[in-house]
Formats: sequence, C-alpha cells, structure tokens
Amino acid sequence: MQKFLTALLAVGFLITLYLGQSHWNQERQASAKNKPVHQSSTSNIDDQNTEEQELLKLTSNWPANAVHQFKQSLKEDKPFTILFAGSPAIGSETDGSFPLIKEKLVKAFGERHINVELKTFNLTSTQLLYQKKQAEIAAVNADLIIFEPFIQKNNGEVLIKDTLQNTSKIIDDVQANKPETAFILQPAFPLYQAEIYPRQVAELKKYAQENKLTYLDHWTAWPDPTTAAMKDYLQPDMSAPSEQGYHVWSEYILNFLTNSKSESE
Repeated sequence: MQKFLTALLAVGFLITLYLGQSHWNQERQASAKNKPVHQSSTSNIDDQNTEEQELLKLTSNWPANAVHQFKQSLKEDKPFTILFAGSPAIGSETDGSFPLIKEKLVKAFGERHINVELKTFNLTSTQLLYQKKQAEIAAVNADLIIFEPFIQKNNGEVLIKDTLQNTSKIIDDVQANKPETAFILQPAFPLYQAEIYPRQVAELKKYAQENKLTYLDHWTAWPDPTTAAMKDYLQPDMSAPSEQGYHVWSEYILNFLTNSKSESE
C-alpha cells in the first residue's frame, strides 16, 4: 500500500512539473510575440515625430499664425494650402516663377502635407474690389497667402495711399471668411531705371512693417535696377522678367519658405 502511495505521489509530482513547464513556455512565447509589436508601434511614433520636426524646421520664416496652422494640419493629417495671389506679374500655372515654386514646395513638404494654388487678376486693386473679386481669393480657404497687391499694375493708375488701403480691404475681407489665414506681402519684379515705382514699393515695405505683416523683400536678390545689369533680368520691353529674372525671384521665395540658403551661397 505504501509503495502504491509513493508511486501515486511521484506521478502527481511529474504531472505538476509538466504542467508548470508547459505554462511557462506558453507565457514566454506570448511575451515574444507581443514584444515586436510594441517595438514597431514605438518606432512608428518616433518616425512620425521626427518627420514633423523636420517639416517644422522648414517653416522658420513663416508668420507665427501660419506655423500654428501648419502644426494643426499635420495633427489632423490634412494638406496645408498656400495661395499665391496678385497680378499676372507673378506668373501663371505654366509660365514664370510659379510652376518652379510649386514643384519645389511640394517636393520639400510632400504632397500629403501641402497644396499650392495660384490666383491672378489682370486688374488694378481698385478694379478688383469694385468687381468683388476678393471673394475668389477668399473662396480658396488658404492657410497662407503670398500676396502681390497689384503694386506694379497700379503704377500710374492708382495712388499708393489707395493701393495700401485696398490691400487692407482685401486682407480684411479674406480674413472675414477665414480668420486664421496668414498673409505674406511681396512686390512684383523691379523695373529698369523706374523712378516712381521704387518709391511705391518702399511704401509697401513700410506698410508691411507697420501692420506686422511678413514682407518678401526679393528685390535685394536682383541687380541694382538703376544699372544696365538689370536689363539681363527683364524682357526687352520690361513686361516680364527674363528666365534669369524668374530664377532669381523663385529662388528667393523658395529659400524663404523652406528656410534654405541660396544656391550661390
């Protein structure tokens, strides 16, 4: 009887040992399966944070409210819209500086993160307001507008004080539709040996400073407009920049909007 009990206890011990070992193996396998999933999830979050930090570095020159809107766009995983608006001097979808600017902005930020649009009007700013065309600018619902306020188109037709008042009206009307929209002002291209036009552009720069608006001072990248060197940067009739002029203009804008250095530096 005693031998029988001893054998029974031995069998019970072996069964217990087997079950314990089996349970331990199952726990170890489950842990091994779960661990890589956790690492992958953490890695994805780290990659996403790194990408966001790299993209935000590109926005260092932007107005503060535009940077805030861009952060929100990243968080909501929707594209941030930049609109170039003004007279035909800024180019078209196929000509001028705009196509290159659009291509390189999308390349820098990625199609998923940025949308670049263009709206031009062959009007003075007074005509634009009379025809209520500012509604077309507002309808884009842009997050950031690079605005050329028709200063060259207005030259000889609209006084500079009226140009600046019109600029304020356009900005106000656009922001009435979307208060978060940020503005960056820029002049059109410089002209060779012009007299009144440079003074008007100086007034626009002063207006931007007084109204705490970011100003794209791209004229600093062009040759001195009073010298013959300027002719190489314009079409013979000065109706538009030459290829060289468009290159200088687009490079300046791209360097500013992506916090990059000039190719010549």
